[in-house]
Amino acid sequence: MDGLHEEIAEKVYPIYVPTGLVLKKILWAFERDVGISPPKYFVLHVLAREAGISQGEIGRLYGVDPSRITRLAKQLETEELIERTRDPEDNRVVRMSLTSEGRRAFEMASERSEVFKDRVRSALSEEEHMELRRLLDKLTEA
Repeated sequence: MDGLHEEIAEKVYPIYVPTGLVLKKILWAFERDVGISPPKYFVLHVLAREAGISQGEIGRLYGVDPSRITRLAKQLETEELIERTRDPEDNRVVRMSLTSEGRRAFEMASERSEVFKDRVRSALSEEEHMELRRLLDKLTEA
């Protein structure tokens, strides 16, 4: 961002620029270190715990727009990491499950994500981590 745009953003609301920058850097570093984007990892993680969950359920449980879940699911299906099937009792519902390749990809990404999480955790003390979490939760509720 150039200086003029930063100045404008700071005047609009001073927390936007640093918060956005931190989020972008964390997401970029996660994908670089783990080898998969955070949204894809999230869906694989959910499916590793609950096979057959519907796209709609993921969207509702985690506050993600259904169209975004559909796009991610299609990408993951194209990459042969998940299978999508229509629910036999309700044709409107699309259920997802991991393929064997998806399970391998998730397990590999999970190992790498632990190293990433440790690196992020080491940037803050336990007390700072708890305070940051508390503040983020408070902002989320607002």
